[in-house]
Amino acid sequence: MVAALLGLLVPGVAQAAPPPNDDFGQATPIGALPFTTTQAVVEATHAADDPDNCYAYQLSVWFTYTAPATGVITATTAGSTYDTALSAHTGSRGALTRLACNDDVDGTLQSRIELPVVAGARYHFMISSSTSRPAWPPSLTFSVTGPATLPNDAFADAEPVTLPHTAQPTLSTATLEPDEPAGTCEAPTRSLWYAVTLPETTPVTFSQEPSTAVLSVFTGSSPGGLTEVDCASSSRSLTFRAVAGTTYYLRVAQGEYNAGNLRFTIDVAQPIVPYFAHDPASPSAFDDVRFYDYTEVPDVSTYLDIRWDFGDGTTAEGREPQHRYAADGDYTVTLTHTTGDGRSATTSRVVQVRTHDVAIARFTTPAAATVGVTKPVTIRIANTRYAEDVTVTLYRSTPSGWSEVGHYTQYVPASATGTVGFPFSYTFRPDDAALGKVNFRAVASLPDGDDHPLDNEAISATTAVRPALTGLDLT
Repeated sequence: MVAALLGLLVPGVAQAAPPPNDDFGQATPIGALPFTTTQAVVEATHAADDPDNCYAYQLSVWFTYTAPATGVITATTAGSTYDTALSAHTGSRGALTRLACNDDVDGTLQSRIELPVVAGARYHFMISSSTSRPAWPPSLTFSVTGPATLPNDAFADAEPVTLPHTAQPTLSTATLEPDEPAGTCEAPTRSLWYAVTLPETTPVTFSQEPSTAVLSVFTGSSPGGLTEVDCASSSRSLTFRAVAGTTYYLRVAQGEYNAGNLRFTIDVAQPIVPYFAHDPASPSAFDDVRFYDYTEVPDVSTYLDIRWDFGDGTTAEGREPQHRYAADGDYTVTLTHTTGDGRSATTSRVVQVRTHDVAIARFTTPAAATVGVTKPVTIRIANTRYAEDVTVTLYRSTPSGWSEVGHYTQYVPASATGTVGFPFSYTFRPDDAALGKVNFRAVASLPDGDDHPLDNEAISATTAVRPALTGLDLT
């Protein structure tokens, strides 16, 4: 053991050379896949310009691969006898771009990466260790398999679908073509393509669950000549108007860090379900009627137009318009919803405007009276709207407020000019004389309320009240 150790330290004694692929410039080429090799890395070194490899800086060796076809390849260090870190790069020495890096996959000390590759592109793999004292002697096993491709990975191979269509693809093995558009929502790193052509112009919803993918819709004939119709990067769905006979290319795409399983559906957009209400429910010509839009518009991702027709020649836009009708009547109110994807729905309902309004037209009381004498009090009610049962209540003034004298209810027909009298009488009291005067107050009311109550109340002129005379009362 001592002799062996001295042999390592004494000059002139032969020592093991670094592995042939120790340096980036001498990377081992990978030929046809699958590829597997096992090699010793006892004397592997780390060059000053080696890139960061998941924080592993020891025993680095290099492999290089030129992809003959577009797809996804899998590289792994499974079977190695030491703790490995594996990374993949493109570019040249000193100017490398890291595409993927992994250390300790699935709870092991080994590494695995899945790498989308493009035909003709060159890729560089570096395997290193985070420790300078690995299990001895360190032996590397490096394998590359693939490429694995999906049938609709390329735009030219877009899968034709009929509606409805539901799929649960795994995008981890999907790739991105060099001239594939980035889109306005988010630049993806892998994608799958679907094609939809419909015989009739139809709104179509493109939805997903969960929301892990970028959904895009294009028209065109090649990846480099596509026109984006719509996209959604953080929402569950988008809806677009598919014109009859036009082929739409639907792309399901993901980025480097959110690749995985998802479920998506392409289907005819659900119809709009229009509905509205208004308050008050029974408005009058004095009310500002507020309308509330409760319409259900599923999967809307484009412009939504909301229009109201109030049935009296006026219109409005928005979800909660307000409107006052100038006259009583039955008005057909119409609500119309229109989306940018071509859906439209209309609903109507009749709003009955009824104004219930009576007024005190005349209030006659005596100018003077004597205690103990009964005199008439006349109240006349005007009603130009609808026949009503009107109640009139008469009050007299007291030091503590108004005290009811009595009330009377009668039927009052509608009349443009006439009035109906409510005859009351009042016997004047000593406490009226004590004050020397009395006022009367009349209040008219309707069973379901008056829509304009400001003219339903009147207060009389003051009646002078004298004490009872001894002997003959001449009043």
